[in-house]
Amino acid sequence: MGILWKRVDEVKSGEILADDVYDGRTFVVLLRKGTILDDNNIELLKKRKVLRVPILIGERSEEPSDTLALRVEEKITEYILPDVPTMIDERVYKEALEDVRDIVRKIMELEALDVEKFRNVSNKLVVEIMKKDERIVNLLRKHATGFLYKHLVNTGALASFIAHEMGMPRHIIAITCRAALLHDIGLSLLKGEESGVEEEKGELKVHPVVGSYLLKKYSDELEREVIDGVLHHHERFDGKGFPIGLKGKRIPVISRILQVADAYDTLTSDIPGYQGMPPYYALKWIVEHAGRIFDPDIVSSFLRITGVYPTGTKVLLTDGRTGVVLGRSEKYLCPIVRVENEDIDLCKRRDIWIEKVIT
Repeated sequence: MGILWKRVDEVKSGEILADDVYDGRTFVVLLRKGTILDDNNIELLKKRKVLRVPILIGERSEEPSDTLALRVEEKITEYILPDVPTMIDERVYKEALEDVRDIVRKIMELEALDVEKFRNVSNKLVVEIMKKDERIVNLLRKHATGFLYKHLVNTGALASFIAHEMGMPRHIIAITCRAALLHDIGLSLLKGEESGVEEEKGELKVHPVVGSYLLKKYSDELEREVIDGVLHHHERFDGKGFPIGLKGKRIPVISRILQVADAYDTLTSDIPGYQGMPPYYALKWIVEHAGRIFDPDIVSSFLRITGVYPTGTKVLLTDGRTGVVLGRSEKYLCPIVRVENEDIDLCKRRDIWIEKVIT
């Protein structure tokens, strides 16, 4: 059983998707792996401007990939996932979630920003990021707090990590973190705490303007780069973004960092009604859109952090064992993989390598 990537206009009814197909604009799943395509599905793909899809070809194996994935999921959950290190201390993360929740609720209720509390949150996150030596992009997600707050904190941490990797000075990293913590504040004003579940097209396009307009009231206390970062975080490198349509390096660098951090967290997060991508496929999607949506230099910086196989990627090794990636080693293609109770640095092993990623 194999996979053949076909142009949507060449796909026929009755063919089966070999993997999930995602909307390139909203990052949500359009059609699930295993879907038997019909005329309606194919028309949906065309309307959403999907160009190619993975089609299942060949004979079925004795053990379907879904069964293998389930078996690996159970094994990894039992032995590995609880011990995978995170990029932020759990206590710091929980405190940030609580503080961001209070800040956002005050904005929604009073359209007022608690600047001092906001600065404290961003400063704590930056201190936590800068003291980490490990290249681990693994964020705590299992909290009762809703998606919006987790997304803001996660994007703040990821953006700070990218800025740090790019060699930016600490005060610029802090400004980047602040912009990230407020980047979707316009959505919260438009939709409340349900922000991020599924935005209407009009709301999606106007929310950067709404958010930056609110922040301009605090221009004496907030850096201009924070306000501009929020305003332009949905621009595209090819100039086809919004709200203004800035292109390339004319987009503020903080906004270009936010684009990558925002996309990665959105792609990998479980949102009500949508299941997040595995980390490997989220990174693959971002890399494939470098030069169109994302600044290739920012994507390269992110890739230096994650390696080709991001933390949390489930893999099958050539010796038949399964494991999960802890983080990157010296080289992009050689991560450190945890197999049951053993951590294997593939850069130091010539007899084992990754055979495939398991979804």
